[in-house]
Amino acid sequence: MKSTRRSLVTLAIAGVTVAAVINGGVPGTAGPAPEVAVAQAGPTYVYKVHAPLGKAAQDLLKRGFDVLEQREGEYLFVLGDQATGQKLKTDGFTSVIDEVLPAPQWEPPARKSQSLDAAALEETYYGGYRTINAQWAHLDAVASQYSNLTTVVDYGDSWKKSQGAGGYDLRAICITKKNAGDCALSTSAPKPRFFVMGQLHAREITTGDVAYRWIDHLTQGYGTDAEVTALLDTTEVWVVPIANPDGVNIVQQGGNSPRYQRKNANTTHGASCSGTSASHIGVDLNRNTNSHWGGEGTSSNPCDQTFKGPSANSEVESRALQALWRNLYKDRRGTGNTDAAPADTTGLVVSMHSYSNLVLFPWGWTTQYKTGNDAALRGMARDMAQLAGGWQYGQPGEVLYNAAGATDDWVYDDLGVASYVWEIGPGSGTCSGFLPAYSCQASTFWPKVKSMLLYSAKKASNPYGGAGNPGQCAKATNDGDVNIPDAGAAVSSTITVSGCTGNASATAQVEVHIKHTYRGDLVLDLVAPDGTSYRLKPSDNDSADNIDTTYTVNVASELRSGAWKLQAQDVYSADTGYIDSWSLTL
Repeated sequence: MKSTRRSLVTLAIAGVTVAAVINGGVPGTAGPAPEVAVAQAGPTYVYKVHAPLGKAAQDLLKRGFDVLEQREGEYLFVLGDQATGQKLKTDGFTSVIDEVLPAPQWEPPARKSQSLDAAALEETYYGGYRTINAQWAHLDAVASQYSNLTTVVDYGDSWKKSQGAGGYDLRAICITKKNAGDCALSTSAPKPRFFVMGQLHAREITTGDVAYRWIDHLTQGYGTDAEVTALLDTTEVWVVPIANPDGVNIVQQGGNSPRYQRKNANTTHGASCSGTSASHIGVDLNRNTNSHWGGEGTSSNPCDQTFKGPSANSEVESRALQALWRNLYKDRRGTGNTDAAPADTTGLVVSMHSYSNLVLFPWGWTTQYKTGNDAALRGMARDMAQLAGGWQYGQPGEVLYNAAGATDDWVYDDLGVASYVWEIGPGSGTCSGFLPAYSCQASTFWPKVKSMLLYSAKKASNPYGGAGNPGQCAKATNDGDVNIPDAGAAVSSTITVSGCTGNASATAQVEVHIKHTYRGDLVLDLVAPDGTSYRLKPSDNDSADNIDTTYTVNVASELRSGAWKLQAQDVYSADTGYIDSWSLTL
């Protein structure tokens, strides 16, 4: 029986069946057509493979299969052709065909504009996804229009550009209300820094679109959106929308059938990779760092999707990112596996990937150790996952499989900065997979991820002193009765929280018990110690009696300690009641 895990029909796996040997895209073009077209190799399958957490899962990865970032109980999923199924059997794995993907409808992209002008902003593929040209032109346009908020930084060259074979600049944008010292490549910055990047794995196209929308949300919202304004007044936000532009150029060559390229475009090792099934050129940039390089979840075969490269930090893209991070963040952590970064460490880094609705944090190379800041990292991951609507969270080996040499491990390992991977996208439904329809970006992904981004950006000022200590602030209750006047002024009941450090949770719980006839008359608010009001319940036409409800509210921007108030107001006449009791869990 076919799994209900997801529908991958919309994946349009053109890159699996067409050669991935590409000329370097000339800056200002969408890139030329492929040099070699490999004949259709037959159907592409998704195999459901029995591979429980632990040895079996790591063995599956070690043997070079294209293991998707998705787990269903004791099963992982492998992308491949008919020969892949036979190899799984030969290697001793039990598998069934979970899905047969449609044959690609490949067509070369139209030649695009020759410079990063206004026309480049309109370059798209696969229904609306922006090309690299469009992303880079967008950075330039934003920098010109919002010069008081933005600085664009060229932090290196892609592999192809470093070889004089076309390729691209590596680009980032810093967004903040600029004052002296802001956006400088210096670890002495006056503001904390939140860093987010997309498309380190080229085929994960959702992440580049989220980055594009995040840039617009911040720049367009400053001065009109109170939350954005407060954030940019106090925080530097750094965005790398595409961390692997050479790889993305291969993806976008597929036009309406994007190619399935994951790695960069380095052909030094594995130039003869076929481009079919899991045999692709390049190095996996998320296995290439020197944080436990070569460990579990990596491959030494140049054509495998998890090829670690010939040596740690071998790739120019890896080294450029590391140099940028070292210019932005101080090194605050020792070298031991359990050494903790100090509680006053600032900064937070997110690498967006897809898919499977996961929030992951170090260590990714092992589950034998937890980091010295595990409680804080795990607490923030819990909040992020709940903001997204109930994602899973944990170390990669706890919920998926171990993977060494990843960028999130490197950021924490080398610098002590809080770091995460978000696997964006559901495991089933029409918006699942690496290449979802473009309509899914506005309908599904952006609404969820926006709240996660805002929460994370606020955490950059104090990640290890904040949400990461579940139970640090115990549930508090006020059971004193407070009469609510009929059609009268608002009244309140107070809970004073003390001895709880750091910020409150994005998923604080407000348990309310009110005796009142016709509860629709009531408006309820939670009032923070600084006077900020959070609406719990509006008035409505609910004619039932009494309120016995627990509300979830995002108060992550508020300090825990202080006087919190439940405010109640009866806005219509003829019914009366009182606050019986309420509880607060921050």
